[in-house]
Amino acid sequence: MIIETLKKSDIVSYKKLIDECFGGSNDLDDYQKFDPKANYQIVVAKDGDKIIGSVTFYKIDLFTFSFQPALELFNVAVLKEYRRQKIAQKIFEFIIEYAKLNNYKSIYLTCLDTAFGAHKLYESLGFVKGNSFKFNLSLV
Repeated sequence: MIIETLKKSDIVSYKKLIDECFGGSNDLDDYQKFDPKANYQIVVAKDGDKIIGSVTFYKIDLFTFSFQPALELFNVAVLKEYRRQKIAQKIFEFIIEYAKLNNYKSIYLTCLDTAFGAHKLYESLGFVKGNSFKFNLSLV
């Protein structure tokens, strides 16, 4: 297994992972707009040429609060047949090392309150459940 940042040549395999893990996603044309130099990165786990897991993170470089600069994680995904093999843990270790090397002060993520398996994973990695609520405004 290899952990690395997503390459444009792996977009089709990445979309398959996201479709399988989240029950569908954007059109392939949207994925083709991926820019490896954007203010976000996608870290993937690969078994050969097949992407079997991923985590996306945004870089938040504001200095308004003491926990910034920070990384915000989302789209944590591992193919069902590869779960419970420490793949997500290895991706998180890659991201944590990246954060430390690049002087980020914190890493945070949002998770469904019913995703108990994910809660257990995050807590095992040192994440602490916050006491805030997330609000969303749909503009669609």
